[in-house]
Amino acid sequence: MAGRLLQILGALTILGMCAALGAGFTVLKDRVRVVVQDDRPDSGPDPTALLRDDVQLLSEDVKQLQNAVAGNFQRLATGLDDGASARHEDVLALRREVAALAAALQRVQTQVAGVQQGLEQQRLAQQVTPPAEGAPAAGGEPQVQAPSIAPEVADPTPVEPVATTAPAKPKTTGFLSFQLPSSGFAFDQPQRYVLLPELCRVGFDAKSTLHDFTGVTSELHGEFRADWDDADGLCVGEVVVDARALKTGVEGRDENMLEHLDTPRHPELRFAVQAFRATAVDVPGRSAVGDVIGRMTIRGKTCDLRMPVRITVDPQQRVVIEGQAKLLLSDYEVPVPNQLGVISMEDQVVIWIALRARAQAESK
Repeated sequence: MAGRLLQILGALTILGMCAALGAGFTVLKDRVRVVVQDDRPDSGPDPTALLRDDVQLLSEDVKQLQNAVAGNFQRLATGLDDGASARHEDVLALRREVAALAAALQRVQTQVAGVQQGLEQQRLAQQVTPPAEGAPAAGGEPQVQAPSIAPEVADPTPVEPVATTAPAKPKTTGFLSFQLPSSGFAFDQPQRYVLLPELCRVGFDAKSTLHDFTGVTSELHGEFRADWDDADGLCVGEVVVDARALKTGVEGRDENMLEHLDTPRHPELRFAVQAFRATAVDVPGRSAVGDVIGRMTIRGKTCDLRMPVRITVDPQQRVVIEGQAKLLLSDYEVPVPNQLGVISMEDQVVIWIALRARAQAESK
């Protein structure tokens, strides 16, 4: 009898607990939310930063347009004034030449009139028959022969026109001959590029016995000079990353990472670019695929690094460089994290870049 009573009490207890759990679930079912989040940060640029950079580029275009139009109007006005002055000088020179020609023509006409007069006098003198030598003319008076008048000889000096030298025309440029910053990009020409930190991401992917994780940062700067279609691989520059800004999303893990990188003594990660070896280049499509060759410095240790990358150009004329490469932490004397032999990180990590850079105008 007692055993049966205990069984009944146990069954009632279990039913009561189930009822309590059901009531609790009914109360909390609308207040519980499950969120599944990817542990790896997005490697793409912030859309707001992209928009901000687009607005900045448009502002630079408008400023350049204002300066160019104002300067071109000034050159136009100067050109009109210079043209009017040149035409005025041409007219004065032409007037002087016409006056000199008129004076020469007047002298020639005077000489021709003198010659005609002399010829007429000679003709009249030849019409009178002269008497025999010593015989008196009719009327008892001897005939007196009119003296001959020699014709005037024209001045043999030739008349030279007044030479007029046209002033040299200054070199001019077209009224709309200016270039906006957004259009000053040539994919197959050497140009200097400056990184846009807000639109850049660099990071690493690591594996551990517990789970995989990623570190990422946008705290960087750098510039380089490149010609993506250059057969000799022209690409030199440097990318500098603030190692202290690397974040993995877990505070304790970040502190451990910075300790292993020894950021107090080595706060920067550096990649010195030495060349770009293209394997495929599409100049009309403004894209290229190849390897960036350089020297990577981590924790004060420098090693050679070759990273496969893809080069593209976005609609706002920004050069996009994306790539990744594997490296060993031990090559750079970075201690590999290990938690009591239970949670350990692999020596090999994958570093990746997602950079955007703007071509800069260079003075010639």
